Amino acid sequence: MQKEDSIKRFIRNIRRRRIQEGMSLAELEKHSGVPLWMLEELERGTLPKEMMVTDALRLANVFHCRTHELFQ
Repeated sequence: MQKEDSIKRFIRNIRRRRIQEGMSLAELEKHSGVPLWMLEELERGTLPKEMMVTDALRLANVFHCRTHELFQ
């Protein structure tokens, strides 16, 4: 169950941080390089199976945090 909880926290944190930064999904795509379709899946509450650690790292860089903070 811990893995599912971490994934849910990750998804919530991406959305929360995006909103706090006042970014649209298109802006987040532009700044992170993570494809829009992948960000849209996250917004729908689903972790894309194609998502890689490098995508999480790119998102963390945009939000000026460490990658593990997105899972807390």
